[in-house]
Amino acid sequence: MTMSYRQVALTAAACLIAAALFAEEPECAANYRSDGKSAETFVLTSLTPQAVIERLPSMLIAAGASMQSSEPNKGVLKAEGLDVKAEQSGNATRVTFRLANRTDKSALCRYASLVGNPPAPQVPQDPALIARMKNDLVKKHQIVQPLANGMANDATFASLTDFLELTIKSAKDLPGDKRQYELSMLLPRSACTVAGEDAADITTGFGGQVAAPRTKPVRVEATLVYENLHLTEATISNLESTK
Repeated sequence: MTMSYRQVALTAAACLIAAALFAEEPECAANYRSDGKSAETFVLTSLTPQAVIERLPSMLIAAGASMQSSEPNKGVLKAEGLDVKAEQSGNATRVTFRLANRTDKSALCRYASLVGNPPAPQVPQDPALIARMKNDLVKKHQIVQPLANGMANDATFASLTDFLELTIKSAKDLPGDKRQYELSMLLPRSACTVAGEDAADITTGFGGQVAAPRTKPVRVEATLVYENLHLTEATISNLESTK
């Protein structure tokens, strides 16, 4: 029997949908937990917690959920019988779905599959390379992020103890024997200039008040370029205090 082009297209589309659902199921299923009365699971995404909560309500409604409230800035959402919490987990966002009074695994995974944007596969963390990067940044001493308002954020490296965390997010080869790395670093607040916060503290001082010391670590996203194993460029793409 010969299939028409329409039948072939419909069959291919059905296979693609089934493949997508199958690809999403293992993470939800592996993380599924139930005590017999309630159930929860979680998935990871590259979206920020705020973006997750901003996007989900309309999709949950389309999936049959009855929305009650959402607070993107807090990373939480409530629907009838369903609680969702999105929180930073390393370089990804962990989104937890909890059914308060039932254990419907298929419904839970259907909701979880709406999140999308899975994080990119983790880049191998080479201890020797990370050690070289830390030493090179200490030698460079400071990297800067110019801002559109004429101000600038910066990170200053005085010693290896300034690195509370350093993770290689991605790596790619460039023309001319160069290699580019995207890094995520956690640094002490004392090692960074966060222009917006520092300007606000100065303004507070003009009013006769003393701003409370800022002690929360700073997350720094940076780009490093190496040529023939030598650091040639180091720039900041984003810098902000942790919440």
